[in-house]
Amino acid sequence: MVMPNPKEYTAIHGVLRLLTYLNNYPAEGTGTLFLSEKAKNLMGPKLPQILVEYSTATQLNLFGNYPEKSDVAPSALFIALFSIIAILHLTVFSINYYRGHYFWLSLGWVFYAICRVLGFALRIVWSRDLTDCKVGITSEVFLIVPTVLIASFNLVLAQRIFTWRHPVGGSRRIFWTLMWILYALVAGVVAMTIVTSAGLNIYLLSEANYARYKKVIMCTSVLIIVYSLTAVGLILLAWLFKPTKKDENLYTYQPWWIESFSPFYFVKKGEPQAAAISFLKRNHNHRYAIRVIAATHHLHKTVKGLTNQRGDLTHNVSLMIIGVTTLIILVSSILRSIICFQGRMMYFTSPVGSPAVMYVFWGALEFGVNLLYIIGRVDLRFYRPDRLPKDVRNVVTAEQSLYPSEIEDEGEDQEVLDKESLDKVPQPYSGEEPSTNNNHDDNGFSFGFSDSDEKDNHTDHDGHKDHDGFDFTNGASEKPKNNLPYPFKEKSDTVSEFHF
Repeated sequence: MVMPNPKEYTAIHGVLRLLTYLNNYPAEGTGTLFLSEKAKNLMGPKLPQILVEYSTATQLNLFGNYPEKSDVAPSALFIALFSIIAILHLTVFSINYYRGHYFWLSLGWVFYAICRVLGFALRIVWSRDLTDCKVGITSEVFLIVPTVLIASFNLVLAQRIFTWRHPVGGSRRIFWTLMWILYALVAGVVAMTIVTSAGLNIYLLSEANYARYKKVIMCTSVLIIVYSLTAVGLILLAWLFKPTKKDENLYTYQPWWIESFSPFYFVKKGEPQAAAISFLKRNHNHRYAIRVIAATHHLHKTVKGLTNQRGDLTHNVSLMIIGVTTLIILVSSILRSIICFQGRMMYFTSPVGSPAVMYVFWGALEFGVNLLYIIGRVDLRFYRPDRLPKDVRNVVTAEQSLYPSEIEDEGEDQEVLDKESLDKVPQPYSGEEPSTNNNHDDNGFSFGFSDSDEKDNHTDHDGHKDHDGFDFTNGASEKPKNNLPYPFKEKSDTVSEFHF
């Protein structure tokens, strides 16, 4: 399509100028929806091609330009590729769900892939009729939103890395509140971008209002750039500040049953649920352990059960996945921001906004990003154990159990203690009423440790040793030094136990 120069006075230029004068002389390039409907009422449903080309040339430039017939082939290609991505993500989620491994973020990537498919499909429809502004606006929405979605998903992954390294700070209510505020703000930014872009095409705007609309689009494009960096920023924050003593001494609940991060590996069926049930036989305090991602890549180094050690995992591959995806999203956001700041008519757009650049970043590179997610098995690397079931959390203390504490249950036929049987179990004697809510804060609970917890080997009531050096019975066979049925450490009166 050869666009006529909107600065040259031609017959079609005069017709469009007359149309604008009849509508209080709005800014050129605004109110496309209104003007196209009015033109169709005057000239019929099929507008002259020269009129469509001239009107397109006066529109605000877009990242990826306005579609032409040449856009059909590449758009169809990426429709097929992202459909495959959606199927792969859904397949991984389904297999995991069947095995009791619930990684809900996989559904987020399915939604992302569907948005990409819809965006490119609507671009094909739009290429057939550029006057159909409703299709054009919807296509742009489904092309812009997925980029923000990837940045948001990366931030979730980075948040889990941060909590793994700083379990006290990462579990604080204030930290979670700040994260939710950030998600809400970016949702507002996306909504602002959509409303502003749509307003340019729906309403006839004055030159002053047109300038304000363009400034809003510039501002939102910069905010999206900043948002794309939050994941890397959170990771840098996690490594810039070393874990505190309270981070090192805090028990964490890690998915010790994950044996590999191989592309074709899946956890054994029911392993997460069996691990949750095992907490019935553990100390009550263990149920308040901070849930974090796996501490090691290798089976022989897997830390089973609860541990106050971070393990020797460097998460190099995990960090690489976040870093590469962030870089791609960052560059594409910068290129789109350049187009927004230029604020030119489509006729004078720069090569940065060409369809080829858009297909490379929003198509090919993001397809590679999703392959990296799937092959790199983010569903295993960033999996955090589910919250313990209500019936497990409601058990007052594991000392009610007649069974010694165990690290993990062998096999799938583990007997579950029902409520009736637990009620019949004798209670441990204590000289005074146990304190409640002293150390049971879900946000940054600090556990007490006995001297025996620091030893390498422990022996339970049956003479068996705990493999990881943790006595989950807390020395039930020995007389406790305090009057509580479990080791107790006085909680600090300070407002926060987490300091950078």
